Amino acid sequence: MIPILLSQWMKERRNPALLLLFTGITIVAALLFGGSKDSKMMIEVFSESGMPAEDRAGWIALLNQNESYLFKEQEEEAAIKKVREGRADLALKLTDDDYRIIAAVDNPNVQLVEQHIRTAYERELQLRAAASAVEDEAIFRKSVNAYLENPPLQLRLDGGGGGELIQYDMGMQLLFAFSLFLTMFTVGYKVNAITKDKASGVWNRLILSPLRKTEMYLGHLLYSTCIGILQILLVFSIFRFVFGYDLGSQYGLLLLVIVVYTLSIVSLSILFVGMLKTPEQFTALFSSIIPIMPLISGAYMPPGTITNPFLLGAAEAVPITHAMEALTGIAMYGNGIAELWIPLAKMLLISVLCMGIGINMMERKQV
Repeated sequence: MIPILLSQWMKERRNPALLLLFTGITIVAALLFGGSKDSKMMIEVFSESGMPAEDRAGWIALLNQNESYLFKEQEEEAAIKKVREGRADLALKLTDDDYRIIAAVDNPNVQLVEQHIRTAYERELQLRAAASAVEDEAIFRKSVNAYLENPPLQLRLDGGGGGELIQYDMGMQLLFAFSLFLTMFTVGYKVNAITKDKASGVWNRLILSPLRKTEMYLGHLLYSTCIGILQILLVFSIFRFVFGYDLGSQYGLLLLVIVVYTLSIVSLSILFVGMLKTPEQFTALFSSIIPIMPLISGAYMPPGTITNPFLLGAAEAVPITHAMEALTGIAMYGNGIAELWIPLAKMLLISVLCMGIGINMMERKQV
């Protein structure tokens, strides 16, 4: 087994491009699609001609009190052009006591922004109407703001168990999704080395050597597993210590899930190797099927998006489904081993079935 491990490591050291490529793609994809989780949606604002600059600045400052949006002043022609070309969801036109939203298509962002703007306008206009009946508007507004900071009735949101309500972190989910997805390719192509050895005749020469066939399989599979674990740990470490992602404090459980998931992908790759005869066939089929798995599992979508019973049933046979459930549970909700044993057991079951069927098929082809 050791000679197989060393030979694979020598190949990796001479040409580490594959591992570095997929690691880099994982980091870039997670930053592009999930790294903006704390950023604000920018909305360009312009006003009708004749509106005083002080009033325009006042409305923009009022609208910017929401942490989810950033309203920025822009020329009318430039703002409308961006909406027309699809580079912005919407633009906002201010008037003295009203507003207009310019949008090319109807989407949820427009509705959410419109709700925020309407609420801000209604509140400000109500305050203006009430302030017109008093002598000192400044004192009136100060007293209103003090009252709103400490109202007599307050609404508090608690979780189902009475604890603090945890906001779902979609950026964290996408980090896990891209890391697990691209690791499939790295592991699959490493396991494909078995097919390459068989096609080139190296496998038959190894069979005639003092190495036992069990050691040959273990050498390839152990090396592929270690490479997959290393890639995921490297990506997680970069996002934890460089970009400041909060992965929780249960690093031992995270490592356990990563190991079991990588083992399941190695087993799945062995199943493909057992079904196919050449490295080219493996590359073509593996590269076609693997990208479908995250879509079936809903790894790229918010929880509850997929409701089709057929897709939900198919997702149970995909390792990434259970790995995502375990990782998000650890990082976001602090789940322990009591909540993780079901997804871990499902991944181990997939590993046993795929590994057993795959090796059996490979041995039958040699007979």
